[in-house]
Order: sequence, then structure tokens, then C-alpha cells
Amino acid sequence: MSTEQTAPGHLLAGRYRLTELIGAGGMGRVWRGTDELLDRPVAVKELTIPPHLPDAEVEVLRTRMLREARSAARLGHPSIITVFDVVDSDERPWIVMELVRGRSLGTVIKEDGALDPGRAAAIGVQTATALSIAHDRGIVHRDIKPGNVLIAAGDRAVLTDFGIARLEGTSGLTRTGLLVGSPGYLSPEQAQGGPATPASDIWSLGVTLYQAVEGRVPFAREAAVGTLTAIVTEEVPPPRNAGVLAPVIEALLDKDPQRRPAIAEVHRMLAEAAEKAKKKGRRAQAAAPAAATPTPAAAAMPSVPAPSLPPGAGDGSSGGGGRGRRPLVLGGAAAVVAAAAVGLAFWLGNGGLDGADPDPRTPPQAAGTPSSEDGPGPSSSPSPSASPSPETETASYEDETGFSVDLPEGWELRDRQGSSVFFDIPGGGYLQIDQTDSPGDNAKEDWEQQEGAISSNFSGYERQSIEALEEPFVERYVSAADWEFTFDGRHAVNRAFHTEEKGYALFLVSPPDTWEENRELLDAVTASFEPAA
Repeated sequence: MSTEQTAPGHLLAGRYRLTELIGAGGMGRVWRGTDELLDRPVAVKELTIPPHLPDAEVEVLRTRMLREARSAARLGHPSIITVFDVVDSDERPWIVMELVRGRSLGTVIKEDGALDPGRAAAIGVQTATALSIAHDRGIVHRDIKPGNVLIAAGDRAVLTDFGIARLEGTSGLTRTGLLVGSPGYLSPEQAQGGPATPASDIWSLGVTLYQAVEGRVPFAREAAVGTLTAIVTEEVPPPRNAGVLAPVIEALLDKDPQRRPAIAEVHRMLAEAAEKAKKKGRRAQAAAPAAATPTPAAAAMPSVPAPSLPPGAGDGSSGGGGRGRRPLVLGGAAAVVAAAAVGLAFWLGNGGLDGADPDPRTPPQAAGTPSSEDGPGPSSSPSPSASPSPETETASYEDETGFSVDLPEGWELRDRQGSSVFFDIPGGGYLQIDQTDSPGDNAKEDWEQQEGAISSNFSGYERQSIEALEEPFVERYVSAADWEFTFDGRHAVNRAFHTEEKGYALFLVSPPDTWEENRELLDAVTASFEPAA
């Protein structure tokens, strides 16, 4: 196998041009490059071989790299690195992946210092989502650490480096002299020579969150042996700056793997911690003498960045908005597959929404179909010219990204995270608006394909329906569909529609007692929506 140094300008497989070295580790280097066939930026991971390494160990490295590609490729989620291709060249494998523009969480901590608990919790929610999907498919990551969590625009967290991940039922790849995992993040059972399990990943996530808020790992010694001994024999030093994350970190760093929470419970705990941090921040802002209370539908919020729609308007990271074609007619962006999940906003899409961030509140899921007297049900087709009833006061919200929408009185702008904007609804619940530049071909089929990956994040999930919306909703759109479901006593509907260039989504979550009313108001809201010109 070749050990020659690769230089910038190298053309791999006749299409991937390497331009700049952006990272290097003991066994691999990562290049920024360009896919000259598709004219898109990529990251290319190169396997590097230490001199004089025995052939058996070389084969282990090769197998691990291929396993990394296969593990990541089979998962498919915006919080997991996307693998585009694997190339065998120069007697070694190369992995071609999405290029995530941002720093690793480890670099963020090193350069900017420890994170506030709310931000750490929000990043943790996304990482937990990625782990939930991996564990659900029988994959244990085995190397969760800040260096393997990339932070893109809008604090989108992306889990990467599945090089030592293990799929249940496959053989191990441990060889003499090769440590599986990073010492400071290994669980006590691994430090004692035990196998890695999902509970081991939970421990490593706890260490990662600890480091995020404290700026250091809980057990750090000069030598790896000292670190491993401390992990097994010493108590976890109580974090001083964890705030709302303190009980979560304590639960994750339980020395007994049987007592650690499962990933679904971890996700719930992190979501609650992130929500508590947000509420605390809002109370502090409201108490500030000069703080102005933002009004719903304000054209410019003093302290909250202008929102961006789930697959639907144009935000800075996704590009421009719609095509200036008259108001949006109900629908959902096929390519957007944006859905908020238990504590996080899902902004899935073909290619992913760059910059999406988790929404730390309870997940949505649409509930039962309302009767005809109560308003349109999931398969009803309100008129595109519909508007809020005369009894409902509205205010026009104009976003800096170019879209506008009429919202019922009391639906107040809460936050913008990445490509999503969130509005609180009186009586509980919220509306999320999101967008993507990568629309699919069929909104209904997109929802059906994404249901499995997304629904697992909703406790008590029950599908009510996935229905294609017909005329008049698709009069000016390629396709539109509603995905309605219930979960933990809540109702939700994710409404998707798309043009040839853009995907949009309006995601409504509501308590059951106000579901029918809010669902009817959503029909009027979507009819009033104007995409960016």
C-alpha cells in the first residue's frame, strides 16, 4: 500500500480535486476538495499508513475506514456526516463526504472557551439524535468526543468519524498497540477491557458535555494509564458551570452502565435542559431595564435574528426564497422533510438544511382528524384564498430573508435557530417555519421515506395520516403533502410543498384541547404566506 504524501491539486478517480489540507490525525488526513463532475465542494478523507506497520495492521486500518464509510452511509441524517462516495486508489480507500463548513466542538472549546449550558444542551440534543439513529440500527460509535462533533452555521451539530464504530454481529478489529477510542472519553467498563455498548456512547457523550461547559475532561492525567485508572477508581468531579445541564451530566456519568439512561431518555433530558436555559434567558432579557418585549409579527426583532422558514422562505444559508409567485398555497416541501422532534427541530432534507438547530421543546405530532364541523381535516382542501376568520385579528410578519406571513394575534416570535423560525402559540404549542434549497420530487413520498428516521424521536408516536394535497394546493407547486401524527398527548402536522428550486415546511404542534382550532388557523396562515421574491 502506498505511503507517499499526497499534494494539493491531486485528482482522485478522475473527478475529486484536492485543494487544501484541513485536518490530520494519526491514521488519516482530511482534504477540502471539489467534485468536478457535479461542481460541488466535498471533504475527502485519506488513509495514511505509518511506516513499517505490519501488513495485518494495515489491513485493519483499511477495514476500519471502509466500515466508517458504510456506517455513516447507512444512517442518513443532517446530524450525521453524509458520505457521497468511496474510492479505491493508490492501494487504499478514500472517503468522499459532505464538506461541513465549521469547526469541531473541540476546536470551539479550545479557541472560544467553555460553552454556556443552554448552547451545550442544544448541541447535545442533536448529538443525541445522531446517536439514537445509530443505536437504533445496531451501531455503537465508540469514539464520541468534541473532536468528532462538527459545528456548522447556526450551531448545526454533525457527528462524524465512524472509523471505529461497530455494527452488532460483526467482528472486532482490535489489534496489539491500537487503542479503541480516546482514553479521556472511555467508559469505566471499556477502561477495564470490557466491550463497547450503547451505554458506553452515553458515558462518552456525558464527558463531551462536561468538557463543553467546564473546558476540560473530568479525568485527565499525563499518561493514558493514569487516565484510565482515574476513570475506574475516582469519583466524577462535580461540574461547576453546568447549570441546567448538571443533572443530565450526572446521569450520563454513572459508573454503572445499567443505571445510565437510554438514548431516548438522554434526548428528553437534554431537550428539557435546553428549554429551561432558554426560559431563563428570556426572563433575564425581560427583566433588563432597556429590553423591549418583541411583538408578534415584528418586521425586525431587536434581539432575535429574523427567522427563516422550514422549507419555505429564503434564508441566508439556504439561498433565496420562492419564485415570487403569489402567496404560498398550503403545502410542504418535499425536499425539506422538516419536522420538530422531541425537543429538537428536524429540518431534514435531501442534502440537509445547513445551519438548522434543535428546538428544545416537546416534539410535534398531529392527532385525530377533526370533524367537518370543526374545520378542515388532514385531507381537507381549504381555498388558497382563505384567510383568518373575521373574528381573528392578525399581524403581518415580514422576515429579513424576504418571506412574509399573516399570523393570528398572540402567535409570538420566540426564536430563530439556523434555517428555522419558531412562534409560540397561546395555550401551548408552536409553529416552526423552515426551508431548503434541495427539494425532492414528491412531498408525500418524501414524508413516507423519512417517517422511520424521524418518528423514532417522538415518544408514543402514532401516525394519523400522510396525505398528498391536491388542487388548489399544488396549482403553482410541484407537490404538497401533510404528515399528521400524535405523540405523548400532543398533535402535530408537518405541511410540505415545493417548487422546482425550493422546499418549504410549516410544522404545527398543539395540545389536544386546542388542536382543531389551531389546525384551522394553520390553513389560513399557509394561505397568507408569501415567499421571498
